[in-house]
Amino acid sequence: MGIFDNYNELGKNNITATNSDFIQTIGEEGIKDIIIKVLMGGNVRDITEFITQRRLLNTYSATLELFIKSISHLTDSIDLYSSTVTEDLLEAKNKAKILDLWLLGLTQKGLDNIVRTEANINEYKNSFIYSLEEAIPDLENIFGKLDGTIELNGNKANINWKFLSLLFLTLGSQTLTVRGSAKSMNGKLFEKLVLGSLLSILNFNYCSSPPDFINKNDKIFWLSNIDENERETDATIVYDGNAISVDIGFIGKGNPEISLDKVTRFGAYKQIGGIRHDMSTIIIVDTVGENSGLFEKAKKVNGHIFQMKQNTWIIEFTKLLCKKLNIRHILQNINSNELEKYLVNVMKNIDIHSFINKQEQFVLDMI
Repeated sequence: MGIFDNYNELGKNNITATNSDFIQTIGEEGIKDIIIKVLMGGNVRDITEFITQRRLLNTYSATLELFIKSISHLTDSIDLYSSTVTEDLLEAKNKAKILDLWLLGLTQKGLDNIVRTEANINEYKNSFIYSLEEAIPDLENIFGKLDGTIELNGNKANINWKFLSLLFLTLGSQTLTVRGSAKSMNGKLFEKLVLGSLLSILNFNYCSSPPDFINKNDKIFWLSNIDENERETDATIVYDGNAISVDIGFIGKGNPEISLDKVTRFGAYKQIGGIRHDMSTIIIVDTVGENSGLFEKAKKVNGHIFQMKQNTWIIEFTKLLCKKLNIRHILQNINSNELEKYLVNVMKNIDIHSFINKQEQFVLDMI
């Protein structure tokens, strides 16, 4: 029986994040509520942060139980603990492997970048042992002697600096994993949900993939496509010989270089569905810094920037889309104080499930 077999089911379920898990936790109405908030200027990361915190508490609690119930007898010897976990790691797969990496103060990316390959894991183990045996006496000298017991559900463990040092390093690696996977999943999930919902509201029909043939009278869009030049766009809108590439990113003002790269990604013309289309680009980001050159650069390539922090950004987006495609929609002229009521009503008819891959998994890849 491996270490993972003794890990609480709640902890196992939170090692990876999947779209289906997230939707099941929040519920469809909860997801739609988040989409509406983003469409009205809300920050998706603020909204989902409390879900991430709950995942962290679940994994922390499961790990504390694991230490108290199953491996406290190993923690008095850093050598024995490290050797046991290392041996388990070499046999482990998938989620069990991730847990063992945590117990050695690593993540998957840490394994790749620090250890390089599992063949070097024993070398890392020796360095891990040496580092802790050097650090723990210093902790005791600085903070004083630590002694006591902890009891959980009838199981007891001795508390000392060895026990807590190993626990702290494990929790640190868990934090990187959970936050890394949550950031990746929430970003990719809500990019699709927000764009898919918005374009459906604007009466464009969703295609799961770019069609081979297009009728110029059809108002259609598709999500997450990589063109022949391997340049990815988050959504493509097509109507009457015109096509608009839309890129969305929950990018703050601290990441202007990512936004700047998006602006110059696409050309002026493109062959889509057997028809030559005039192309234009729309970039949607969370925030643009005051001194950013993004708007000026966008103008030079006939691109347009929208900031999701503005509570009427979808109204301005609709106005631009209608102008470019010579169409009309109620959102062009809606009053801002009527926007929420309108969105709540139209979102009832949006099938959000069609926009997402429910089983896609996101495992931490951060150091």
